[in-house]
Amino acid sequence: MIVDAHVHVLPERVRDSRAEVSSVEPWFAACHQGDRLISTAEDLVAAMDSSGVDRAITFGWPFADASLCAEVNDHLAGVQRRYGDRIIAFATVNPAAPDASREIERCARLGLRGVGELNCDAQGFSLDDPAVDAAVRASVATGLPWTLHCSEPLGHAYAGKGTTTPDRVERFVDRHPDLRLVCAHLGGGLPFYAHMPEVAALCRRLWFDTAAGPFLYAPSAYRAVVELCGADRLLFGSDHPLLTTSRYREAFAAANLSGSELDLVMGGAAAALLDL
Repeated sequence: MIVDAHVHVLPERVRDSRAEVSSVEPWFAACHQGDRLISTAEDLVAAMDSSGVDRAITFGWPFADASLCAEVNDHLAGVQRRYGDRIIAFATVNPAAPDASREIERCARLGLRGVGELNCDAQGFSLDDPAVDAAVRASVATGLPWTLHCSEPLGHAYAGKGTTTPDRVERFVDRHPDLRLVCAHLGGGLPFYAHMPEVAALCRRLWFDTAAGPFLYAPSAYRAVVELCGADRLLFGSDHPLLTTSRYREAFAAANLSGSELDLVMGGAAAALLDL
């Protein structure tokens, strides 16, 4: 079973209102400049069929506006019902908002399977803010893992590069040991610090997805994560519609992942995380 652990889809209304949404959501505007593709659920399933992906962990977008988040959460709940076990929908909330816990609980009742992709810069919250603690407790109580947008603290600039760097993730994880956390975009490079024993122990409690990896890292990065943290901690995520599955297959081949390692990365680790 191949599981894409990081894809984005949006309702047609949001796609068709790109300029309007961009005017009130700066992060969305920066990441969707020009004619950059916005995928609907139908687009996603067609891409899955063509690339041999069985299931996809599906996010909307980390909107700052609570009403947009709720609209997309409702849409994804409907998409998940329509496509059965092919779509595994996650909810978007601002975890520092006063109603975050209620929205997480509501989305759990709707059948959504996680929370994410959350983004501190896009949504205007800090991982160090105690205001997020209630949302974490609600997620743990409902059994919903988080996927968190992470960014590397150096390297080239690009639209979407943020400030959720490995040191901030480390502090957050230390405060919330019961939260199952997927660190998107290889955790901003957090696994590469796992040569330090205490960081290695931390990384064994986390998962790291590969979303946008071909834009950021040489294939040797995947070999390093597998060796330092384990193949069961690395999740194939395409960041659809940004990149295709084939780009990652090529990178994993160049990283010399073994057959058993590739089985975990391409789906086994995500299946274990979500009990698929």
